[in-house]
Amino acid sequence: MALDLLSATVAATYSLTPRVRQLVLEVDGHTFTHTPGQHVSVRYESDQDGVVYRPYSPVNGPGTDRLVLAVKQYDGGTCSVWLHERTVGDTISVMPPSGNLHLRDPARDAAFLATGTGLTPMMAMLEQYLAEDSGHAVLLYGERSPADLMYRPTLDRLSASHPNLTVEYVLSDTSWNGRTGYVQDHLDSALGSLDAPHAYICGVPQMVVDTQSALRDAGLPDDHIFSEGWEQGAVSN
Repeated sequence: MALDLLSATVAATYSLTPRVRQLVLEVDGHTFTHTPGQHVSVRYESDQDGVVYRPYSPVNGPGTDRLVLAVKQYDGGTCSVWLHERTVGDTISVMPPSGNLHLRDPARDAAFLATGTGLTPMMAMLEQYLAEDSGHAVLLYGERSPADLMYRPTLDRLSASHPNLTVEYVLSDTSWNGRTGYVQDHLDSALGSLDAPHAYICGVPQMVVDTQSALRDAGLPDDHIFSEGWEQGAVSN
């Protein structure tokens, strides 16, 4: 059975950080109706790798013909390198959004826990959460250095304009004056301000698995912890 692919045109592209490029994709005549937090799969084909699909979570919410993706280029990467080379007018094939990461209860306190481009689904989920304006949320966002932080001006503006949102950056750069180490090292202080929160996690598989374990150790029940759901298998393999 043929995959239900959409043909998207690159409308804009620019660097967010030294290793992350934002791409704005448009699908003429199509309106995206996904749930914030879900991902699209980008189709990539090369002589070496054949046809592969890689997941990327839109930063923006539904309701338009646009997808805004933030793509980190990895050393030895294939699809990420190819996406970084795209220019305005190029065509990219994507599968419609899907996935298990989305808000379960926007009225409940929430902890958003992300590293790297795991921040991308959180941006769309935060927009939805803050539109409800009923609970308190904490975002812990981990990266290497201040230069690697994506969307920092946007996050700082959101935290300044929404008293119910606290944003904390956790960097592995030890010269940083703020929180350092790993996101999961700072869960106690983050969860302490929340009332029976839901926790949403996105990042590399090991980070997700370690954070899930730390949340359980902190007393959060399994039915309050959400991720894409495939990370344990990725770590085990």
